[in-house]
Amino acid sequence: SIPWTFSPVLDLGIDPRWPRMWEGFGEDPYLQAEMGVAMTMGFQGEDIGADDRIAACLKHYIGYGTPRSGKDRTPAWIPEIMLRELFLPPFQAAVDAGAKTVMVNSGEVNGEPAHASKFLLTDILRGELGFEGVIVTDWYDIVNLVERHHTAGTYKEAVRQSIMAGVD
Repeated sequence: SIPWTFSPVLDLGIDPRWPRMWEGFGEDPYLQAEMGVAMTMGFQGEDIGADDRIAACLKHYIGYGTPRSGKDRTPAWIPEIMLRELFLPPFQAAVDAGAKTVMVNSGEVNGEPAHASKFLLTDILRGELGFEGVIVTDWYDIVNLVERHHTAGTYKEAVRQSIMAGVD
């Protein structure tokens, strides 16, 4: 087995209509950052290879907890200043704490599916935040590039889009 957990959830719960509010720690980026660091360190410790350690997976990068409709897996509209001042700091803190994996938001951010966004995955997550671990998808999200977002005409093209954006 792979010693890995899909946690911590670092989504900011800004919209109380969002049905997954209970997974995170609320709307405060400072609290999210502190809890994200504590959970990452608790899961991984100083030696990720130890028998009692597992890899953390930061979820759901980024903007998943603020869908415009309030519904799960739907588009978010986030001005870049808010992205940088509110949404990125919890992820930055957990990346700095050594998080090994990140799971991508299932929806769109500012009109672009997160799974196909080089800006979000490569430029910001890897380039600016310095993340060097594994970027993973959530359930069915590569398929959704064809069936929901319509950014790819084939599943092969959807895989290519995700890889080119930065998904491992």
